[in-house]
Amino acid sequence: MPGTCILSVDTELAWGTDAADLPKLAKVFDEEPRIIRRLIGLLDDYRIPATWAVVGRLLLPPDGREPTRTPQEWYYAPYLLDWIKGARVEHEIGTHTFTHVYAHHASTTREVWLRELEAAARVSERLGLPMRSIVHPRNQIAYVDSLPDFGIIAYRGVERNWYGNRLGALHFLDRALGTPATTYDLSTLRKGERLVDLPASQFLVGSNGPRRMIPVSSRVRQARLGLDRAARRGELYHLWFHPFNLDGDLMFGALERILREVAARRDRGELRVLTMEQAAEHVLRTATVTGPGTATRA
Repeated sequence: MPGTCILSVDTELAWGTDAADLPKLAKVFDEEPRIIRRLIGLLDDYRIPATWAVVGRLLLPPDGREPTRTPQEWYYAPYLLDWIKGARVEHEIGTHTFTHVYAHHASTTREVWLRELEAAARVSERLGLPMRSIVHPRNQIAYVDSLPDFGIIAYRGVERNWYGNRLGALHFLDRALGTPATTYDLSTLRKGERLVDLPASQFLVGSNGPRRMIPVSSRVRQARLGLDRAARRGELYHLWFHPFNLDGDLMFGALERILREVAARRDRGELRVLTMEQAAEHVLRTATVTGPGTATRA
């Protein structure tokens, strides 16, 4: 059994940013469409499909029935659908909710959450997109029992690493040392009759702020070791990032080196590259219902 690789891209532009932080990120939002175009081209070069988890409201133009957010180009980008669907490889377009709502926020009741998914589902139906996978904003996992009601069969669970996925010194040390990315036994990831948890293995951290001290080689090493184990054990490796994490040639270079590693293993038959929907369908066909999944590390 070959290993499995998933690439998921959290696509939100300014929807995921608090108002107070907008001014200092203006350059990021202005450049992000160019980054997305370049990313699509890079994935084409290596024939690697991705799951684009897109904020639903981003895919619609302003309609005059609601207060229009400005600058509009930071919040309304329906052209993204044409770009992603126009790629040479067939990507999946999943949901990142309708307006990037945080499931753990005190104001996000079940009713609020359901309204968000209902709105995201309407966008998907309007645009002819099956809504089969979700990435919870800021990885705040909740209300997963509601997902199958909207046809969702896959969500990206949180990374299960040796330091408990806590941000801070241990997280920075893990990334700086390039310890092996977590991989997962696919047979343990089914959650009920119609749902699969596809946990993150590695967040491709950008090079802004203190993160610039993390060598590019550490990011690539972490991915390479995770890919090796996934291929050897027939397990899942799941890489994720936002387009804005590719903040310059340095980070695009890191991603290209990782994609080269993925493509080499795929071409040797050691690894299959799937979207979240495809991986979940495989698990639903082959795995029995289990409790919490099991992660393995070297």
